[in-house]
Amino acid sequence: MTNLSKDELFRILSNSRRRQIIYFLHREGDKLSLKELAAMVAARENETSVADVTDEERQRVYISLYQTHLPKLEAADLVVYDDEARTVDLVVDVAREGFFWMQPEVQRPWYLYYGGIGLLGWILIIGLWLGLPGFVLLSWSVVAVLVSTLLLVFVLAQYVTEESTSASIDAFETLVE
Repeated sequence: MTNLSKDELFRILSNSRRRQIIYFLHREGDKLSLKELAAMVAARENETSVADVTDEERQRVYISLYQTHLPKLEAADLVVYDDEARTVDLVVDVAREGFFWMQPEVQRPWYLYYGGIGLLGWILIIGLWLGLPGFVLLSWSVVAVLVSTLLLVFVLAQYVTEESTSASIDAFETLVE
């Protein structure tokens, strides 16, 4: 990744256009021509589609990216700009590792929880069916209520967790603005 301190990184990314450059390159996952990148930034800034960006809007952004923002990002070792081909790409480490806000949160292995509930259910069913000591104190309805309640609790927990995760993924886009 980059050798920049957090303060330096935040100073460089304090500009909306530089954040947009990183965002669009990260989103596309491949190099972009400077013309394409300028059109994307202009579209976002003018709240329109890329197809509706005027030549004047794109050119104004193009000059700004070329003269100011790309040199700063390149000097910070965040992007690679090919002056001959007029293409921009994220530095390999940045593209691979991203920044802290690009990192997906570690997901819980929900299949393990559901598998555990299924296994517990089968242990209880087999224990009841075979009449094993301790299991005879349970009834079929207790097993059904226990397993279905556990399943409901884990489904709700997964829903709440994934809702908060989707909000944090959208947070990356809000950092661009």
